[in-house]
Amino acid sequence: MELLRPFTPGAFRYGLASWTWLGIHGKTPRFASLFGDVFLESLEGWWFLDTVEGTLELRWPTAVELTAELESPDGRTDILLEDLVIEAARHGVIPQHDEVLTFMPHPRLGGRFSADSVVPVRFELALRLAGEVHRQARPEPSPLLLGHSLAGRHAHS
Repeated sequence: MELLRPFTPGAFRYGLASWTWLGIHGKTPRFASLFGDVFLESLEGWWFLDTVEGTLELRWPTAVELTAELESPDGRTDILLEDLVIEAARHGVIPQHDEVLTFMPHPRLGGRFSADSVVPVRFELALRLAGEVHRQARPEPSPLLLGHSLAGRHAHS
């Protein structure tokens, strides 16, 4: 089974709409893993959007380095989650061409990171829902951390 999948620009656009808070502008989605993690290209290099962790990382300067890591045993295990894909397939969980595997419930919401929790979901829906889960689970920024002063908010006697 292929561990990487291409999707239409429309599918990427819909799915990534819930990830704008992470700074995806200026990056072009090229393909996704079977778990819906997205590989994006920019002038700086190749980015990895990890939908389980909710992170975006500039990881590879060139496509050659990206390919080398994804073809390595560590890349297949750590990035593409090949072991979980194989185990899910043994349980009969095989995504259709427009689907990816996702954890239900999402690990961010207390779900387990195991093949027993894996279900196939249409790619754009899985990506959109994961983005919403992470966006809503983020702590609200503190005014103190943003450089705002609380002075003047209290009435003086």
